[in-house]
Amino acid sequence: MRTLRLASLGGVVLMLLPVLVTAADDAAKPLTVELKAFAFKVGDGKESLFGYNADDEKLFFYTNGTAEAKVKVPEDGDYEIRVKASGDAALKEGAKFKVAVNGKQVGKETETADGAPKEYVFPTSLKAGEHKLTIEFTNDVYKEGEYDRNLYVHGVALKKVK
Repeated sequence: MRTLRLASLGGVVLMLLPVLVTAADDAAKPLTVELKAFAFKVGDGKESLFGYNADDEKLFFYTNGTAEAKVKVPEDGDYEIRVKASGDAALKEGAKFKVAVNGKQVGKETETADGAPKEYVFPTSLKAGEHKLTIEFTNDVYKEGEYDRNLYVHGVALKKVK
């Protein structure tokens, strides 16, 4: 009789295992912020200097400015905001940007490296609910025919770490 119960219990555990693994996987999956969901805060006449390039799947900042998106966080906890970015360097300096949630800066101003896009991580604590996430390009410089520093954002995600 005990053998039968143990076998039945083992069968139930085996049946539930994929559900438990899926739930754990879902918790570990980063929350992706769609780039096309970002709206730019720009002055009059500067609309063409910011946007979402669907062909290259990236945001572009051709001058200083801010992009913002709403993010719904499923539960309270510690998160990492992961920004995959690149930039055009000028005058021996890469593009710099800041990340903020609800108007409060997260981490430090960050300088992009030359070359391929790189992931930059910004740890923060968040409460469950909707938040305003902003990315601000801060150090534009331009001289026609000589140099032009720009920022590109290739991806944004939030990952719960605890």
